[in-house]
Amino acid sequence: MFANSNTSQPPSQQPLFGQINSQPQQPLFGGSSNPPSSQPSFPGLGGQTTRPPQQPLSFSIGGQPNNQQPLFSNTSGQAQNNQAEQPAQAQQKNGVKGSQTAYFDALLEKNRKRRHIAEEKSPFGEVPSLELGLGDIAKRVRELGSGARIQKQDSIGVDSRAHYLLAASGVNPGAAIRDLKSLNPQGSSSYDVQSRPGWDPDSHKYVEQLQQQSTLKMIAEGISRAQRNFDAYLEENIDMNWDIQRKKIYEHFGLSPRSLDMPSDSTNSTAPGTRGSFGRSARGGRGGRSDRSRLETSDRSIFGRSGMQKSVIGTPGVGSGNAAIFGETQEKPSQSTPVQYDQLLREREEKFAEKVQALNGSRLREIPYPVLQEFASVEGQAGGDSPSQLLDAYKALIEIVKENPAASDLIDPRAVKERQYAEEYLDEASTSTKAFKIRRMIIDGSRKALEKQFYNNLVSLVARNPREATLGGIPTVINRVRAYIRIRSSRKDLAPDSIELQILNDDYCWVLIFFLLRSGFVKEAAEYVSSNAGPFRALDRNFVTWITEYARDPNRRLPRIQQDRIIADYQQRIRMAPENSLDPYRMACYKIIGRCELSKRSIDNISQGVEDWMWLQFSLAREVNRAEEAANEVYGLEEVRGMIREIGQRHFQKGSEGPGGYGTFFYLQILGGLFENAIMYLYSHSYVAAVHFAIALDFYGLLRVADFSVSESELLTYSTKELPQISFGRMIGYYTRDFRTHNPVAAVDYLTLIHLNADLIGELGTSQSSLCHEALRELVLETREFAQLLGDVRSDGTRIKGAIEQRLKLIGIADQEDFLRTVTLQAASIADDNGRTTDAVLLYHLSEDYDNVISIINRVLSEAIAVDIGEEKLKLQPLKPRTSSKDHLKAPEGSSLSLTTVDDPADLAKNMITVYNGNALYYQKIRSANRDTCGALLRISEAKGKVETQQWAEAIDVNTLLSFCEQPLPYTDLQYEQIISPLSLLPLSANSSIPIIRSHAQKLNTLQPNVARLIGPLLLWTMVCISRQCDILSGNNGQNGFESHTRDMMRSDLVTKAKDLMIFAGLIKLRLGDGIWEALIGGAAEVGAY
Repeated sequence: MFANSNTSQPPSQQPLFGQINSQPQQPLFGGSSNPPSSQPSFPGLGGQTTRPPQQPLSFSIGGQPNNQQPLFSNTSGQAQNNQAEQPAQAQQKNGVKGSQTAYFDALLEKNRKRRHIAEEKSPFGEVPSLELGLGDIAKRVRELGSGARIQKQDSIGVDSRAHYLLAASGVNPGAAIRDLKSLNPQGSSSYDVQSRPGWDPDSHKYVEQLQQQSTLKMIAEGISRAQRNFDAYLEENIDMNWDIQRKKIYEHFGLSPRSLDMPSDSTNSTAPGTRGSFGRSARGGRGGRSDRSRLETSDRSIFGRSGMQKSVIGTPGVGSGNAAIFGETQEKPSQSTPVQYDQLLREREEKFAEKVQALNGSRLREIPYPVLQEFASVEGQAGGDSPSQLLDAYKALIEIVKENPAASDLIDPRAVKERQYAEEYLDEASTSTKAFKIRRMIIDGSRKALEKQFYNNLVSLVARNPREATLGGIPTVINRVRAYIRIRSSRKDLAPDSIELQILNDDYCWVLIFFLLRSGFVKEAAEYVSSNAGPFRALDRNFVTWITEYARDPNRRLPRIQQDRIIADYQQRIRMAPENSLDPYRMACYKIIGRCELSKRSIDNISQGVEDWMWLQFSLAREVNRAEEAANEVYGLEEVRGMIREIGQRHFQKGSEGPGGYGTFFYLQILGGLFENAIMYLYSHSYVAAVHFAIALDFYGLLRVADFSVSESELLTYSTKELPQISFGRMIGYYTRDFRTHNPVAAVDYLTLIHLNADLIGELGTSQSSLCHEALRELVLETREFAQLLGDVRSDGTRIKGAIEQRLKLIGIADQEDFLRTVTLQAASIADDNGRTTDAVLLYHLSEDYDNVISIINRVLSEAIAVDIGEEKLKLQPLKPRTSSKDHLKAPEGSSLSLTTVDDPADLAKNMITVYNGNALYYQKIRSANRDTCGALLRISEAKGKVETQQWAEAIDVNTLLSFCEQPLPYTDLQYEQIISPLSLLPLSANSSIPIIRSHAQKLNTLQPNVARLIGPLLLWTMVCISRQCDILSGNNGQNGFESHTRDMMRSDLVTKAKDLMIFAGLIKLRLGDGIWEALIGGAAEVGAY
């Protein structure tokens, strides 16, 4: 730093920090010129007390005299002195004393404060800031100058002492300095490990150096190639959006609220291969083609990996876990009896599964199927604590949809077709004709269901009490009602004792009419009144007309004039009649026929149950044009639904129903057409019943379904128009958890029903179709029942249709090719990636990708052969058989039981090769390279087997056949040994011919990788066989069966083969595995090749 300090600086040198304004009127750094109160001085930068800068700043860096250029100014030293004297002259002229002292005191104080702040912020020794006071600058310059002089003096002394010390030690400092200066400081210090070795007169050492250098270069290239391949694999196949994954993790553990509009992470979801929860590799199949571009175009992938965020069918399990999957069912703890997966529930599920299978069978045959009545029959047989209202709910739905089991064909007008009411029910416009029609259908159906239920109870009560009923005569409807009235009268259950009921011809006439109306026999009631018109006119002259008009109208409405009269008569009697003088049944008949006093929708002084009260609501409800109807007469289905919701909030909160009490509120919701709410409510109490109610409703189109991506964890959601919708697909998928492991075919029947909603308009229908296909794919991969679900193979290679293929029509797949592309090929690719070889072989065969079958067999057979002798053999996971264990002995030969249910790769290869050789159509779709590779691998496997059983000569013969097979054997015989192509693996027939051996080594580059990787083990096995056979031939006990000269010739031939093998191994030394070369040398030494 100070080496050139003795040289003079040029006069034009610029200041280190530029010019400094030295005018005395302004402070140096812009501070106020007023001096602050006296403060104790602070230590300066050098640890000394700071003094006011009264000396001119004329020191140079090198400590030169003042005739040099100043460090911080462009003027001479004289100018500096003049500028320093200007404040004193100004003070003398103006007569102001002490202003100079105040000025420099202010500078001093500001410098102290600034230095104190700087010391607090930064440690001593750092580069100072540009804002320095004059005292700081002067001290720094003095320190620099004095330090340079001291360093120069010290360096002279040290250099002198060092010089003498080095000279006394025999070191020439001058020569050392020259050597150091001769070094190139800019040269590279790295050692080039790949530099070309220098010439060495020893040629052997030079060749070793070249070989070592080539080996190091090869290793470096291999490492570099592996790094590039790994980086390319990561870049191509690992696709993980960490922001979305972090959000998923937070939502999973409840650290953030669940987002419903989160974009679908389709690029990293596979199934089950699907959707790991927190990100998964986007690895493609073994073909090497990435599916990323295809998955980025669609959120729901059918072919390839799953686009679903979550599994459609859930994890396998049984019991009440299904009822606790969705979030709404756990909002409040239920005090009802928990659902247990016992024998009764399992039998119930099996019966329902039989009905669902029959339903899909009828759909395939295109004949009507009374699904509600069939499900009701199973519900009627259910034991345990199942409430009776569930059966009543089925009967109510039968009346609503008008299901008729007598219909035998879809062209029958009585037949109710699949999805018949979907268009009307799913219409979101509440004022449309379709919505009006469906509401009227629900009102009429619910009322008829309640009327039939009452009449059945009436008949049952009469049958149980014949003495009190005294039915007698012909059991007509009116006579049964009379008998019912007698029973009620004998029990004093008709009305309170203080009320007198009117009697006409020994009948409680108004009671009889009321119960006829309650039973739904309106025409019979009108006939009864007409047959007694005289007496009734005496009681009420207009009633005969009113009930006649009421029975005649299909909508059960009176003309306006008649309705006004009956309302006026009703109101007059209510106001003017004395207390307890009116027959309550008469007023009830007026109320029902004339829809009187709709603000009060109940009947006084008549005992009623829940069903009676609901019947009254539906009898009063009418669907009319609200714009044309008077406000006080508007009472329709929406008002009834509002009352049902209010009842549920008051009396049927979760945990307050009691065992079986939930059935009543569920029944009310079904009657009111609140189908989605009813399914959600029932699911938390009896998920089996809820699932089958949902199936029946969805079959007829009376259920709104939600998109799978929206309803991830909720069973019931609401659309943008606040319409309830059920996650039907997820509910069906989770229901199959109970039985799909042991009964996968039944699970296929249930999952097929998801496709019922594929007729929905827009993307929702497409998503439901994709959801069905995804659920079936997950089922196939989870259960691995490929033979049952996807099909099987006979001995002649023909396919046996599986359960899914038999239902192609029901899942929206028109032909077999679409099915193979949609389900089977996906399952085959994932099974191959997961290492399930037998599964992948069967699935690719079913997909008619026979070449891929042979490729998989070649790969696994090569891996099995590569296992060292003496270690545990590679075993495959056998395929599950199509038939059950009971029918194992009856299975036909050549079915999946004998083709792919094997655990030996060689046996699997033999089975499939035998099938393909027997059919030219299969054979032509397999590449010749794959066929040749499979044949060679089978031969190598046979040779390994001979070695393992110590059949040395036979093993050498097999290897010899592999070495000189020059022509492909004809494709006439069906033995697998006869499909070997002209491969020359080992030079066993070279007879010491170097060109032949070299040609074998060169042909190694043309071999398939699955065969080339086995050259090392094959060499070692052959050398072991030669060594052991030579030991046998060298025996002198005469038990080897050969003459002496013949034995010598055979041993000589074996030694020649061993030498040829060693020459061949030397040419391909770098391709041999670990330890192969050393083992070959040891074996050759034993034979005598060395």
